[in-house]
Amino acid sequence: MHAWYADVHALTLALVRIPSLTNSAGESDFAAKLADLLAAWPYFQRQPTQLRRLSTLNDLHQRENLFALVRGATPQTIVLAGHYDVVSIENYGALQPWAYDPEALLPRLIAELEQHAQPADAQALADLKSGDFLPGRGALDMKSGLAAGLAVLRHAALQAEPLRYNLLFVATPDEEQASHGMRSSVQQLPLLAAEWGLALVAAINLDSGVDVGDGGQGQTVFMGSVGKLLPAVYVVGRETHAGAPFTGVNATLMAAAITQRIECNVALTDTVAGETSPPPVCLKQIDLKNYYDVTTPTAAWCYYNLLSHGRSASAALQLFANEVRAAMAETLAMLRERASQYSAHIGRSVTLPEMKPLLLTFAQLYEQAQQRNATAVAIALAAVQQAFATDPTIDLPLYSSKVFAALWQCSGLTGPAAIVGFASVHYPAAHVGATTAGERQLRQVIERQAVAVARDFNTPVTLHPFFPGISDMSFLGGNLPAADAALVNANTPTRPVVAEGGLPITSLNLPAVNIGPWGRDYHRRAERVYMPYSFTVVPELIWRIVNDL
Repeated sequence: MHAWYADVHALTLALVRIPSLTNSAGESDFAAKLADLLAAWPYFQRQPTQLRRLSTLNDLHQRENLFALVRGATPQTIVLAGHYDVVSIENYGALQPWAYDPEALLPRLIAELEQHAQPADAQALADLKSGDFLPGRGALDMKSGLAAGLAVLRHAALQAEPLRYNLLFVATPDEEQASHGMRSSVQQLPLLAAEWGLALVAAINLDSGVDVGDGGQGQTVFMGSVGKLLPAVYVVGRETHAGAPFTGVNATLMAAAITQRIECNVALTDTVAGETSPPPVCLKQIDLKNYYDVTTPTAAWCYYNLLSHGRSASAALQLFANEVRAAMAETLAMLRERASQYSAHIGRSVTLPEMKPLLLTFAQLYEQAQQRNATAVAIALAAVQQAFATDPTIDLPLYSSKVFAALWQCSGLTGPAAIVGFASVHYPAAHVGATTAGERQLRQVIERQAVAVARDFNTPVTLHPFFPGISDMSFLGGNLPAADAALVNANTPTRPVVAEGGLPITSLNLPAVNIGPWGRDYHRRAERVYMPYSFTVVPELIWRIVNDL
């Protein structure tokens, strides 16, 4: 049994101390600094060509993926993967100068928690004073995971005899926003594998888990990752003066009806391997009127968090569209009933104009607009893309809303209508079952080694079907059939901006699992990693698995 702790601890400190906020200059510089660290290893001094930095594709922020290969005795290759970007340090307040320095942060964070003690901070204070937890931005999410993978890579490089499998370490940017790094890596890895003579057979993602208890839930091998869609709807009403409300239909009313049908709708959950995804929730609902007058809003924009464990994107979009269609019909029926009630109240007839609501997908709207005026579409989309490139406040869902609106203006269509599509990147669900020989072998090895490591370290190590948050596993091992990929790409407005056609949503479709550290409060000021498990058990488990395959 190797003594991992000191190596993983030192690597974690070194990585955390390199600031790498998503979309920052620090993130753009990180791969070069990590490459310098690895280039000092004797192995890569002897084999410098097996350390490679590749620019992420069509990237406004000019970031890089890092690939580091330690060769084994066969072409078969296991990928060890993780992201190096981190979220903002603003929530550290006065402690921001030490957010990237765990050892300097620890006593200061303890002192602040003691001085401004709140009941909600009791667990964080006890954890930090125990000596078992290391704080710092990225210490948990996910630089300690990268450190564990690097420690395994270095140990493999020091062996007198090569392992049977090659180990290919991959560090990527931008997991926190759009997984631009991993989606670029998916395009680059097959080419790199061909150049280096590798056969990619499995992937271990190194992302972190959270456990508010004793670690029983955090000390877990996740055999898959939840899938995420961000279904969106651009709602178009028929504007009317507030003094004559029954001569049109308010877009905000239809949007509210749609959200009421979608929010926490159990029929939209998905169950695989005995585990059910959380129901969907609305993440944004706004009208798109940016001035005051007494006319009802013409358009509204909504998008929803929809998680899945295996449901196809096409099935999810169809279920979503069905709810939207029903909501529009209910809205018009309600307005007709209220017009009738108002008529009885005032003693004269008031009727809602005959309106048949239109439901289209984004792909259908794009086709309609192109057929009507392709030149106008090109001009409108170029303006939106230019705004996105120059305005950092425009995120991907906001960009999507602007594309929906531009295409609607070019289409010549009239409301009431709803256009459904996806507001941001699709994360396919991933799950290692027993479909292929590779999946069966990986599952058997993990089950065997998890039991052995739990026994040898006298600590629980469990298996769960799905990593509960979105992760880059979706692009390593996601199940995305060609028809689903085509539907997602055709109905995701962000694809032209994020990819310029070069980064479609796709997956390597490898058997992929997540083995990583655990801790508490990631993305928060008290983010901290539990060191006894994360710095010792995690690398030992990974090492045993890669030697047992």
